[in-house]
Amino acid sequence: MSPKPFARAASLAALILLSSSTLFAQTAATTSAAAVASKAEEHLRLMRQHLEALNAADAEALRKFAAEHLSEQERHGQPPERVAEGEVGFRRMVGALELYEVERNTETELSAVLRTRDEFPTYARAVWKFDASNPSMVVSRDLEEADTPASAIGAKRSAEEIAKEVDAKLSRLAASDQFSGAVLIAKGGRPVWQKAYGYADRDAKTLNNLDTRFRLGSMNKMFTSASIAQLVQAGKLKYTDTIADVLPDYPNKEVARKITIHQLLTHTSGLGDIFGPEFQQKKDSLREIKDYLQLFADKPLRFEPGEGWSYSNAGFIVLGLVIEKVSGENYYDYVRKHVYDVAGMKSSGSFPKTEKVPNLAVGYTRRGSDDGKLVNNWDTLPWRGMSAGGGDSTVGDLLRFAEALRAHKLLNAELTETVITGKRQPGPDPNRKYAYGFEEHFVSGHRIVGHGGGAPGMNGMLDILMDNGYTVVVLANLDPPAAQSVAGYISERLK
Repeated sequence: MSPKPFARAASLAALILLSSSTLFAQTAATTSAAAVASKAEEHLRLMRQHLEALNAADAEALRKFAAEHLSEQERHGQPPERVAEGEVGFRRMVGALELYEVERNTETELSAVLRTRDEFPTYARAVWKFDASNPSMVVSRDLEEADTPASAIGAKRSAEEIAKEVDAKLSRLAASDQFSGAVLIAKGGRPVWQKAYGYADRDAKTLNNLDTRFRLGSMNKMFTSASIAQLVQAGKLKYTDTIADVLPDYPNKEVARKITIHQLLTHTSGLGDIFGPEFQQKKDSLREIKDYLQLFADKPLRFEPGEGWSYSNAGFIVLGLVIEKVSGENYYDYVRKHVYDVAGMKSSGSFPKTEKVPNLAVGYTRRGSDDGKLVNNWDTLPWRGMSAGGGDSTVGDLLRFAEALRAHKLLNAELTETVITGKRQPGPDPNRKYAYGFEEHFVSGHRIVGHGGGAPGMNGMLDILMDNGYTVVVLANLDPPAAQSVAGYISERLK
């Protein structure tokens, strides 16, 4: 989940008329305009009814909605009460949602932009599909991150103006335990504004500061990608190499012959994830990169390599093994010497969770908390971060990493561009593409590259604005989207 005043507020009737006017022009001659408009009105009524129940965290209303309006296909075979339970948990995590605008409303599909009700609203696109013969039956629902509409961004501002606004918002959020972390805005490698909020350790009453280390989640994928590119630059590896070419002892020989380094880096390998019940059971015994193979190596591919896209932590585990094999160094040693040391990142690493790391923030999560209170995330953590994520860093060190990329200290100019240029479009938004362990995003006239990371009690985002020299870093020791929503708010509004 990472997924940003109603500037174009309209009455429900106006929204229905707007969607219906588009609808009428597209309706087949055999279907009357009145019938289509009636279906569109029912679709919108159902979405609003569901939002009302969701925002109230009303488990009984959500159960009833699932029983009456969600097909078994959409419920994935789950009983209505289980669906309601999951939605209450989702509500607790993301907060209340409201309808921002209707994009499309046809006989069988409603697409609408929703937004969270908070200081740094996150926008999402909800696409509901309906039974053609029964407009009250939802056959599928999708919810994906969406760009902030231009109408909600308004005029671009200077970094100083944005910092003043963001500081006021974050101060309010920190006072109500809704934000805890650190924020940095830099221009040309120099901080324009940076500040820390909240507690690094609530029991000890230790406050976060600009030297606090935060767990990164998937942001470590950028370091893994840079390491792979260095080996390519040295002529020791090719993006077209298969797993079998590099790791002849990989346990699944058939799969190893099919999957390339390129596919591992772009989440197009078909490999799955490492997280789930088996990980929870074994997490404290998974102490080396190779130990993670048991979680996925013998499982079927989700799709044939290159034929789909699915975010794969397993793929980045394999990349960690590739780095070890090709370089002859332990993954952690390689990244420290060839990425952290080169970039001047002196407060970054990946340590066993039992090791006392100076200035490392404790993570706090509301997931699994019945009353919504913050609890320590210790029980969710892997024994050690790995090539797919889980290390730690500071806002200052991530700025140093961004500047090392810009200055081609880590990679030459050609390979730097190769690594950060989008290769595959994960969803319907053509402005968002996944590169090699980096995300490339075009929004508000900016080309932004970087990566986010999130898990219970941790969230972070690095935005490198390639067109104007700005870098935005936000790290938090709370659940997503605590940091990512702040980073997006800043990056979209910078001049």
